Amino acid sequence: MTSKYWICLLFISISALAGNEPELKAELAKQRAELARLGEQKENIADFLDALYREKALISELVDNLVEREQALDGALAELSDSLDVARVRLDSAIVLQEKVVRAMFMAGRGEEVAFILGGRDFGDFLRRIGLFGFLAGARAEHSSEIRRNTELIAILVDSTQAMLDSVKSVRSLKEAELDSLERVEVQKKTALDEILNDERAFRSAIARMEESLAELARRLPAPTLSGDFAGLKGAIPWPSRSRRILHPFGIVSERRFGTTFKNAGIDIATNPNQEVFAVANGAVAQVYWLRAYGNIVIVEHGGGFFTVYGNLGTVDVAVRQEVSAGQQIGRTAPDGWLEGSKLHFEIRHGRQEVNPLEWLVSA
Repeated sequence: MTSKYWICLLFISISALAGNEPELKAELAKQRAELARLGEQKENIADFLDALYREKALISELVDNLVEREQALDGALAELSDSLDVARVRLDSAIVLQEKVVRAMFMAGRGEEVAFILGGRDFGDFLRRIGLFGFLAGARAEHSSEIRRNTELIAILVDSTQAMLDSVKSVRSLKEAELDSLERVEVQKKTALDEILNDERAFRSAIARMEESLAELARRLPAPTLSGDFAGLKGAIPWPSRSRRILHPFGIVSERRFGTTFKNAGIDIATNPNQEVFAVANGAVAQVYWLRAYGNIVIVEHGGGFFTVYGNLGTVDVAVRQEVSAGQQIGRTAPDGWLEGSKLHFEIRHGRQEVNPLEWLVSA
């Protein structure tokens, strides 16, 4: 592979890391417009808070992408710099060798090539002298070509290194700008959350949003397509996280704050921020989407009409139609959940009907 092709492939591979950045940026711009609209209205703080959660998740994903691309660019820049050093050493070596060849020709020919060739002792010596000059001429041409190739390669590497350096600076600038945006969102989110937690009307509105979202989740569930014996796993299903601390149980949940209640279609498990979340059984990813008050949602179909639901995810590691195995990581919990700390919302549904996960999960 020529150096030009190698450098082209290097740039292509780095560009591929941009991945879904254009889509992320478009979604982020849309979300920021929605935030501006909600901020002006000041009528529903719950919707404003949810929009802030969504913007934070999008920014975090974009920053992660930029960090990954920055690391790849740094590696590629180091590789180009090493190649440039090697090319310069090869150029210096080729120049030295050419100087030796030219010096040898003058020394061997005593300044007169024809006289040297004709001065052979016999015909055999004459042929050897012709061969020597042919070899020296070829060597000189070869080293001249080597010098030319290395000079061209150095020029390409210098330009490529500068372009890569510019890319690194651009990505770092974008990353720093988004990190600044993340700090701004955190401040806005804390203000909105404090308002909800200290205002009964706003708190009841936020609880109502949660119930509306659970109803939407049930409506959006697809028709079952897989066969299987998920029902036979009742009581033996592994937990979806390493934590087993129940924050909210299944069914009607009473909140001490303002004496409110809400219906929980699953269980909420308190977790550490960014804690791993695992599929509880073999299956296929049926849906992945953002749900108001529940963040990123992953729904896995297991066969026999059964689905498991994983909510409040900060990152998602699977895609729709992807097959998953029991114990496979499908994502991580968000750093902070709706109205409280980091948590995993977990459901088991038979068709659209929710069932109590605690009756299915293996006991401690």
